[in-house]
Amino acid sequence: MGLSPAERDIALLQLKGLRHKEIAELRNTSERTVRQQALAISTGKQACQARTDLAAFFLEDSPAPERTSFGGYLSG
Repeated sequence: MGLSPAERDIALLQLKGLRHKEIAELRNTSERTVRQQALAISTGKQACQARTDLAAFFLEDSPAPERTSFGGYLSG
């Protein structure tokens, strides 16, 4: 069970610190729609109630960074 594309967008924008009103403006939708989708994220499918839960949800599917020969990491 995953997030819909709209829910995923909203979750990512919330992680970046945007408020519902700002997300609605960016997505060209109503603030009420954004609030409903955010509520679905926090209470439903993935039960991401805090930003740390949201971050963990997205990081779980991210590939590990590659190490370089000098001990640093390559950025994606």
